[in-house]
Amino acid sequence: MSRRNLPETGDLVIGTVKSIFDHGVYVDLDEYEDLQAYCHVSEVSSTWVRNIRNVMRLGKKVVGRVMRVKEHQIDISIKRVSDGLKRKKVEETKRYKTALTLLEMGAKKRKINFETARAEVEDLCTQYYGSLYQAFEEALFGGENAFIDAGVTEEWSNVLTDIAKKNMTIPKVEISRDLEIICWEGNGVNLIRDALKKAGKSREEIEAGVEELDMNIYVRGAPIYRFVISARDYELAEELMSKAISAIEDSLTNYSASVKVVETK
Repeated sequence: MSRRNLPETGDLVIGTVKSIFDHGVYVDLDEYEDLQAYCHVSEVSSTWVRNIRNVMRLGKKVVGRVMRVKEHQIDISIKRVSDGLKRKKVEETKRYKTALTLLEMGAKKRKINFETARAEVEDLCTQYYGSLYQAFEEALFGGENAFIDAGVTEEWSNVLTDIAKKNMTIPKVEISRDLEIICWEGNGVNLIRDALKKAGKSREEIEAGVEELDMNIYVRGAPIYRFVISARDYELAEELMSKAISAIEDSLTNYSASVKVVETK
């Protein structure tokens, strides 16, 4: 559950349809204990709703935007949330529940009350990283220091890092580029080979662990070479791609050669 008692205007919330009336629906908010929100029929769908039961059913999961909060009365709009934001909210909720499960495992291992665990770990990690899940993810790369940097005690850090490594997989994104590399020099084949080796070494210029960043180069059929980079995020992947391409261009700059990115197929 959320550490806040109430959501704020503009927040996205996820919930389960609990009751349906002609005038609207009541939704149990999944992230808040014993809290309901109301969505008027006019805010259920972007198209005209003749019968609300045609678009809503009991038990349906919905994502809504908080329009008004007055004491414990919360009004939400379902139609004012784009499909992209819905998917993002659902994914964030899944990650949050996963993080709480991992924290609960740590609490049991340390024989500490779960609410105490949340107070000692979740609040600090959320303030430092933005979410508890992000702290667990950072621990996959940075080890215990990921939690220690957030202000969590060493005892907690050791336990939670061990749990993260046993129960989570390292997230990766992948990008690819096709490069047309042509060299008209007599020893052009060797010059291209050397340029590709220098591109491979550009990985060493980036401060990231082996598990965070990887690059492979394939020959699609000369003169086209495919560069495939996997990394923990797109920013890191694009950084290596840029360095690799620059390394090839620098290696061949004094020769009769051509290097250009071509459309990936």
